[in-house]
Amino acid sequence: MTSQALPQSPKYPVSHIWHADWSLSPKGRWVAKASRNDSGWQIHAIEPVGMLHQFRQSLASHGKKDVLWLGLDMPIGFLDTWYDGANIKDFKSLLGLLETDEWQEFFDVCQSPDQIRHTRPFYPQSSGIKGSVKRDDLIKALGLTDFNALHRACEFPTTQRNAACPAFWTLGANQVGKGMLHGLKNLIIPGHADGFHIWPFSGDLETRTKAPGVTLIETYPGEIYGWLDYTSELTKSNKDSRKKYLHQLRDNASKKGIEISPSVWDDIKDGFGPDHGKDDAFDALIGVMGLIEIAEGRRPEHLPRTPSILKREGWIVGLDPNDIKPRKL
Repeated sequence: MTSQALPQSPKYPVSHIWHADWSLSPKGRWVAKASRNDSGWQIHAIEPVGMLHQFRQSLASHGKKDVLWLGLDMPIGFLDTWYDGANIKDFKSLLGLLETDEWQEFFDVCQSPDQIRHTRPFYPQSSGIKGSVKRDDLIKALGLTDFNALHRACEFPTTQRNAACPAFWTLGANQVGKGMLHGLKNLIIPGHADGFHIWPFSGDLETRTKAPGVTLIETYPGEIYGWLDYTSELTKSNKDSRKKYLHQLRDNASKKGIEISPSVWDDIKDGFGPDHGKDDAFDALIGVMGLIEIAEGRRPEHLPRTPSILKREGWIVGLDPNDIKPRKL
């Protein structure tokens, strides 16, 4: 696997960057918004996503005349081998199928092992009686060898973080599958029908910034922390730690031409209280900061040019494939 070989990362002509921390719960869906101005960037809003139809309309309105990136903290893409088992060509073909009645069970998380199949691969709905829910049931039903085989290439551990939770396994505090299903049904599928682009399945960032439009981009805030200039140790769940990090982050951002508007700063300067989604809103802010790094050419896109990633699995934007730890055999 190789990333794009660029001596210098390009600067992209994107006008608006939004980032949403996505969740099954409306309380966990927060979006941070930034716009380019004459001096650089201004982060002018951190707010609940709100009504989903209105959210999509707002995106579409901006995309009519400007280039807008929407970063999403959720997987966008599926395991390469799963497509073969489901007899599906690629991710964009899947989106068409998911609009049909025949594929609606895909969105129902399995309650028992006998329900697991390629057209209904998410498991389990709940933890059940202790010891009754097993990873092996999901692995066997999908014809895989072990739990590692559930991971997309970008989800394996790196030198900076542990492995991400694979989407099909929906148990545990770090599970992402249920939120992913919600995002697919309520944002990605209707957005794609409305003309939104989906990175990298609709082309790389250079391609997607040649004309106005909305591009949905998979991000992982856990990756972005390491891109930003800070020295404070961060405990994201701790308000005082978030506060210390935010003050240093703002100072460093201003040196790069990134301003947090006074009204937003008044709301978040104490580290995001309970009215601001705590670490959900915090991750939305970190996501915007990371995408600005890419837009300004300070961080490469790092998109591997392998067909399985470009058409099926997708990628976490900005993740250097050279940072992924070798897999143990």
